Amino acid sequence: MTLLIALVAVVSLVLLFCAYSKWMQQYWARQGVTQLEPRFILGDTFPLGRGTISVKDFFLDIYQQYKPKGLKCVGIYNTHVPELVALDSTLLKDIIIKDSSSFASHGVFYHDTNVLTSHLFNIEGQIWRERRVKLTPLFTSGKVKMMFESVAGIAPGVVDVVGKSADSNTPLPVKDVLSRFSIDVILSAMFGLKCQSLYEPDNMFRAIGKEALTPNAPKMYIENLFNRNFLGKIGYQSFSEELVVTFSKVIKETTEYREMNDSQRNDFMKLMVQLKKQTSLSNNDGSNDIKKTFRIYPVVPVIPRRCTKDYKVNNTNIVIEKGTKIYIPVIGVHLDPEFYPDPLRFNPENFSIENRAKRPEVAWMPFGEGPRLCIGMRLGYLQIKVPLVALLLKYKFTLNKVMQPPFIAEAGTVVYMFKQPILLDVTRIN
Repeated sequence: MTLLIALVAVVSLVLLFCAYSKWMQQYWARQGVTQLEPRFILGDTFPLGRGTISVKDFFLDIYQQYKPKGLKCVGIYNTHVPELVALDSTLLKDIIIKDSSSFASHGVFYHDTNVLTSHLFNIEGQIWRERRVKLTPLFTSGKVKMMFESVAGIAPGVVDVVGKSADSNTPLPVKDVLSRFSIDVILSAMFGLKCQSLYEPDNMFRAIGKEALTPNAPKMYIENLFNRNFLGKIGYQSFSEELVVTFSKVIKETTEYREMNDSQRNDFMKLMVQLKKQTSLSNNDGSNDIKKTFRIYPVVPVIPRRCTKDYKVNNTNIVIEKGTKIYIPVIGVHLDPEFYPDPLRFNPENFSIENRAKRPEVAWMPFGEGPRLCIGMRLGYLQIKVPLVALLLKYKFTLNKVMQPPFIAEAGTVVYMFKQPILLDVTRIN
């Protein structure tokens, strides 16, 4: 009898859960919002967790299917949890800029005690506001100029590595080489550390970079599905403990050394030490070629936001409840023919002063926009321009013959990258 009662209880709970899930998956329909057709219990985003579709393609498909219908937004479900994809440029501007205080969180996982996740992009609330205010002065044009020497000092290394491919007539794995260059630049310009990833690809910092960027669909799905506080309480870690401990130790030792010694290096760590003690390359317009590249291939094809207080969408009856996750489909906006005719074509005129004035300000946002605009944008531009100039003065680059379109976006990561390695043929310019 006891077993029968237990069985009935379990079946009842399962049926109740199924009924609840089915009811929740009609949440947007009850609000009068067009929604996808979610799989029972699994919802719409399950293919992202399985790794059968990339983040880029998932959100681009939604944008291109529903934006032409004139919809402001479309509802989706993460299992039975309602989420929203914003489509209309006015709503996008409201979320990102005008009413950004109602969407002040990215709603992504971070752990307070993990230095590799509790960074400025992830953190939220008062701690984000305080840290942003303190860090913003460290990334002004003048401060980034001070880091130019550190960035330029790494350029000869990437020129040398690329030259070896040219001289040996072997294809250049450009993504691998430039990611190693980026790690060396960040460690040098930001922390004054000599990393040498260009020559020692297997060092600790390169291992951190690889772990961060290696596609992992289940990990991405878990971090998106569960509340970050719940994950923190059960001891979930986004990075291996070994990497966290090692990286924390290096940063701690570097900070202590700088505090005890009067270093003259013009880098981010020096500015941070000054800030801690309370002692108290101009970007201009940017290269149009770089802007075109970021438009077609944004590093992050979708930006998540979490509603931090109930919000009524202008001129509608739609209410976005506190805690709801909203997605900004950057890739969809960037490839929208309404803003960029023949959007897959590289067209310098897209970024003329006249054409930019015709578009909404959120029509180009590879670094985000509004109060949560990427604080490192200027340093990012510097990091791109310096090696480009150094390399294009010496080499000519063409796609290797094995590189045949279409190029498929990698699944299991929020970063827009291709499944296949990008191979270039390199020849010296005499």
